[in-house]
Amino acid sequence: MIVTCKEANALRASVLASVEQVAPLLDRTAAESERERTLCREALDALHDAGLFGMWVPQEAGGLGADLVTQVDALVELARADMSAAWTLMIGNTVTGTMAACLPDAGFREVFGGPRMPVAAGSLRATGRATSTATGGYRVTGTWGFGSGIHHAEWIVANCRVDGGESGTHERVSLVIPIADASIADDWRASGMRGSGSSSYSVREVDVPARRVLGERQRGDPFAAAPGARLPLEHAAVSLGGARRALDEVANLAATKRRMGASSSLANDPTFRRDLGRLEAEWSSLAAGVRAAVLELEAEPPPQPATSTANATHLHAVCAFATEKSLAIASRAIRHAGAWAGMEGQPLERIHRDLTIATQHVMVSDTAYEALGEERLRATAVMQ
Repeated sequence: MIVTCKEANALRASVLASVEQVAPLLDRTAAESERERTLCREALDALHDAGLFGMWVPQEAGGLGADLVTQVDALVELARADMSAAWTLMIGNTVTGTMAACLPDAGFREVFGGPRMPVAAGSLRATGRATSTATGGYRVTGTWGFGSGIHHAEWIVANCRVDGGESGTHERVSLVIPIADASIADDWRASGMRGSGSSSYSVREVDVPARRVLGERQRGDPFAAAPGARLPLEHAAVSLGGARRALDEVANLAATKRRMGASSSLANDPTFRRDLGRLEAEWSSLAAGVRAAVLELEAEPPPQPATSTANATHLHAVCAFATEKSLAIASRAIRHAGAWAGMEGQPLERIHRDLTIATQHVMVSDTAYEALGEERLRATAVMQ
């Protein structure tokens, strides 16, 4: 579907207006989502009503089909309100958008034929085992971890290795399964990102028809069928939003916060002002780096060769760095806030926990730096 520049700008404005409208509710319900260890019903309904669960689902499936820059900016703002909610929305959009792009027509009609945007959960890891059936489908058994948003999903995308029988091959296949056929474990008890509901789930001897086997892209732009290309950017956006909120909190506190023995507020302390200015500059630099990576990716979308080699390696490292330094920014901001910031229920305390967990994700791990270093050395012929 071809979208004009005017239409894209109007869509961007609409998406960001919806984000601005729903953000205060996400902020207010963040504690409830933490207690429930999944996105609470009020927050879930608000995101649905705003159409944000279809933010980067192709328009052919009833979604908004927003561009990458809009997606990243929206996630930053949502994460300022609640990182868990932004994370849940990110995963829901990614998995649902991939289904919409890659389902055969019959399966597409089955999944997207209802009045409301379906929501799916899934894991990139192919930890399921599938066996081909005579009808062209598969019988699958497996367990997957970290199913963010699984508690309110209607479908799961199960990545599996196909039993190759005598040939010994293990082809990878992605299968769409109704949530009713899955068992969800009550095992998401993390220190941070508690509201994301990232529980494990499993299926046993479930038959999946051919119409629900994901194939080549049928709909949407190239990114709809290539979640791995954009996920690092989205992870970084969520972390940037958390760091932004930490800076907001400590800046708002500065006018009334007075250190023990100080004659005036934190805002009048030159050391604090200097440090806050440095942290603001660091955040802006990180955000600019992520945006530059977005624009670079949009210029060479999948499956361009550069996307899968040097460009992708650089993008991963930039996003890993943004995530790592977002935690460092929040940690420094919290230090200025004093003991108050560590009290349970305070936004800064939650943000620090959420960012700590976000840095552990494989999409933004330190292996990205190693890969970029290897790429750089290869380019200068140092490595053989």
